[in-house]
Amino acid sequence: MAGLIPFSEVAHLFEEFKHTAWRLETRRGYASDRDRPRWNRFLAGEDVSHEANEWHSNVRVQTERGKRFERVRLVDDPPTVGQRFLIIRARASLDLI
Repeated sequence: MAGLIPFSEVAHLFEEFKHTAWRLETRRGYASDRDRPRWNRFLAGEDVSHEANEWHSNVRVQTERGKRFERVRLVDDPPTVGQRFLIIRARASLDLI
């Protein structure tokens, strides 16, 4: 079975696509999220929902060019802590609309 491809190796695809970037997200959380200070602030109850990052900057640039980002996220019931973090962080993307 093949190993996971680091995001850094495919990130360029989210800049170079022509029309639509579509993503199926099935993970219950990401280690990369847990390695960042925002994770600990989220666990402490701070609002981290509207803090933009490099991803959001790229989404803004690409959508201003008329491109679309679409995602389907599978979520457990109840959501895992990692999924709750992802849902809250998705709100920052809505600020771009």
